[in-house]
Amino acid sequence: MSAAKFPISTENLVKRYDKYNEIGPISITLERKGIFGFLGPNGAGKTTTIRIILGLVRPNEGSVRIFGEDPFKNPVKALYKIGYAPELPSFQTFFSGEDVMNFTAKLYGINQSDKRRRVKELIEMVGLSDHVRKKVGKYSKGMVQRLSVAQALINDPELLILDEPTLGMDPAATIHFRDLFKTLSSEGKTILISSHQLDEVQRVATHIGMINRGRMVFQGTTASILEAFSKDFSIKIELEKINDDILDKIKKLSYVKEVKISTNGIQVILNEKKDLRADLADDIIKSGGRLKTLSLHNATLEDAFIETLRKENK
Repeated sequence: MSAAKFPISTENLVKRYDKYNEIGPISITLERKGIFGFLGPNGAGKTTTIRIILGLVRPNEGSVRIFGEDPFKNPVKALYKIGYAPELPSFQTFFSGEDVMNFTAKLYGINQSDKRRRVKELIEMVGLSDHVRKKVGKYSKGMVQRLSVAQALINDPELLILDEPTLGMDPAATIHFRDLFKTLSSEGKTILISSHQLDEVQRVATHIGMINRGRMVFQGTTASILEAFSKDFSIKIELEKINDDILDKIKKLSYVKEVKISTNGIQVILNEKKDLRADLADDIIKSGGRLKTLSLHNATLEDAFIETLRKENK
């Protein structure tokens, strides 16, 4: 598939600051309509990579294309399709939220009637309707983040790049934006989220890339990465009543490696990295057991992150 088909396509990007500080080579390919979680510890090179993609920092080597366009040769054509919300957005404190949105709409050449509709729609979308005329200087950190996301969407971009988008938001707002990102993706937008909030990234991302010490150390679908880092898949179950007969039958199942009993329930460790909850539920019921709860446990994104850093930093 040609680079024009991909929202972001970078090939062997390298940025050198001095002989001790180098980022790259980094190659990233984002699929359309996906949500790409871009992970890495502080100083790993995430922000620099994003700045290169946006055409703000020129690499020493490699290439970057936004829907096939070079942001350094054709910045207007490439960047018009992008919406960007930085980690620490800065707005004029004497502007209201409405002022910020109207000003941004004007920069994009959106006409007056479309501007009113679009600004109202986005302000409602990010939950700032009650604060739209309040000065930004009186906004909380979470409210500033909400405004930044709304601003990034003003031109109805095909590609959305978000750096720590839910930083400073309360749990309810975080859930709201999690659902919003999924909705935007289902509507056809491609989203890159750079974040330290691994649990949130795991909940929304279809693809993951992790950078450490300036190098991409893993990249792929979220499911494939979690499977790769899972030593075992296990299923935690709670039964209305535990007896030796049912436990013995569970232990003898062909796909069961080990059974562990604790005060919190029974952990059934599987021979394969597969979701076998349906099989186990059927076998327990056939054995006369009565299930209360049943849940799958495998590696989390945090497990993959920590394990990768441990190996890389040896």
